Amino acid sequence: MNRSANSCLTSRAAGRGGPPDPGVRWPAARMRGWPRPAGACLVAFLACVVLGCRGEAPAQKDVPDASSSVTTREPTPAPPTKKSLPAALTVVPRLDDVARDSGIDFSYYSDVVPNRYFVPEIMGGGAAWIDYDLDGWLDLYLTNGCRIERREADDTEHRNQLFRNLGGGRFANVTLPSGTGDTGYGQGVAVGDFDADGFPDLYVANYGPNVLLHNNGDGTFADVTRAAGVGDDKWGSSVAFADLDGDGDLDIYVANFLDNTLENNKVVTYAHGPGYSGPGNYQGVQDAVYVNQGDGTFLERSEQLGFSEHDGLGKGLCVIVVDLDDDLVPEIYVGNDMTPNFLYVRRAGPLPGSQPGGPDPPVHYEDLAVPAGCAASDQGEYEASMGIACDDFNNDARPDLFLCHFHMAKNTLYLNQGNLLLTDESRRTRIAATSYNNLCFGTVAFDWDRDGEMDLFNATGNVLGPNFSPNEMPPQLLRKDDQHRFHDVSEHVMGEYFKGKWLARAVAGGDYDNDGDLDIAVSHIDRPAGLLRNDTRAPGHFLGIELRTPTRVPPVGGRVEVTAGKRRTVRPVYSGGSYHASHDPRLLFTLGADDESADVTIHWPTGRVDVFRLSRDAYWRIVEGGEPTRVQWE
Repeated sequence: MNRSANSCLTSRAAGRGGPPDPGVRWPAARMRGWPRPAGACLVAFLACVVLGCRGEAPAQKDVPDASSSVTTREPTPAPPTKKSLPAALTVVPRLDDVARDSGIDFSYYSDVVPNRYFVPEIMGGGAAWIDYDLDGWLDLYLTNGCRIERREADDTEHRNQLFRNLGGGRFANVTLPSGTGDTGYGQGVAVGDFDADGFPDLYVANYGPNVLLHNNGDGTFADVTRAAGVGDDKWGSSVAFADLDGDGDLDIYVANFLDNTLENNKVVTYAHGPGYSGPGNYQGVQDAVYVNQGDGTFLERSEQLGFSEHDGLGKGLCVIVVDLDDDLVPEIYVGNDMTPNFLYVRRAGPLPGSQPGGPDPPVHYEDLAVPAGCAASDQGEYEASMGIACDDFNNDARPDLFLCHFHMAKNTLYLNQGNLLLTDESRRTRIAATSYNNLCFGTVAFDWDRDGEMDLFNATGNVLGPNFSPNEMPPQLLRKDDQHRFHDVSEHVMGEYFKGKWLARAVAGGDYDNDGDLDIAVSHIDRPAGLLRNDTRAPGHFLGIELRTPTRVPPVGGRVEVTAGKRRTVRPVYSGGSYHASHDPRLLFTLGADDESADVTIHWPTGRVDVFRLSRDAYWRIVEGGEPTRVQWE
């Protein structure tokens, strides 16, 4: 979750991005946020008084050494600053937590044991929107924890939960009759129809063996993990379904985190008591890549495809599969915790050095994150990378990447310059200015005020433990103005949820009530999961698009252009994103108040281009090569 080339932890990231690795020598240029010599501090103070201070990250105090039990002073929170008024806030956001009123009553069981401070306890569960019964209403799947040290082999007290959308804003718990109640220590979850039978399936990443649940099409699921060969037993985090080898079926990318076990667990001692350690004390573990064989089975092919990681560099927390260079072939971007992020680019032919005619896949991947500029921050720092949001944040028709980072550190916005070059524009866009008081996990981009600019919702909450303050944190809503600058408007949000503080983790965006605006499911630690219904009274209209292909493989890597009036919006088709979550796969576009319809151009990954004119305030289902169908619900 945060900082420089030799990995490990900094003072800005004492838990998930926590204490520094003893013995690591940090370059002077990377020392922002560290204690400075007294003379340097005096010079800096005088310069600040005379010349005026700039809004950089607040300096940190002493740093806890995670390799010892010596008590040190914890980082000092930034002093409160006067908030600038949001630019042209003419629409008041409203997000109401209606989870319990809707029938969703669920709390993640993290199995916290006093004084154990085992890192998985603080990472939280996942959330996924899935229309498992194909009735047009999004259902909600939430992963759950379990007893890590099980006293009985048949301990089934804590299960993942599936809530069926009944329409009318109501959900029913169908976990037991559906057979979806996996009892592992749940983390992330992905939705994908791996066998192309028309019904979406679930892949659940666990701390421990992962699980593949096959949708039988009759309202029930079957655990086919063993038969499919996808039960990776490392610490799985976020997951994505996509056609990674280009053969026309869905493969699975599993971002794995750390080798943290009960046997090697370390506890950090802060001034106010013990707390959770950070990733620098553990090795990363190899991500798993399962290649679909087309017969219900998979083969793990991370090495053969070029995804091999060395020296424990991969500590994956988020993953997204999206086309970043407009060639209709998706890249794979993996956010790693305090180690270099990965940007895997597909290349034709098997991995160099493999045997000709062997069983290796017909393509391979190359990590180009360093030359692309998205392995580290603009300061060369490896950051926390808990969650990721993808959209066109500067209206240049290219998908950009927003990454969530640690408390007292900036979040990062990589703007896509084309030709696989991304630049960290966090400061110029004011993303950095909105970041320092929060620790961001799940995130989603959406245009909540319908002004044509993509905004952000961020789930927040610390990871050091209850002895550290702040621990719980308020949620964050950002608004982007027409100059591509972000403003924190959280204090203006109507609804009780934004008046509270939370240990929030996964964020899954989905229009569960089919009214044309994005609602948000949020998982929490120690508190019930939230369902934030978007009741913002925003002007303008919407256009919803659901894409399908004849092979039933989602067109990940494609893109959709919508033109209405003077506004042109380009949105990518991607898989993964956020943290531990799976979003609504449909695309939502904003139309103006006077726009009756819009011109829609679809660039499919096959190279086909379809053009339609579609009317507003409706969802349209479009199968590649076919005519649009307006979606109706009972």
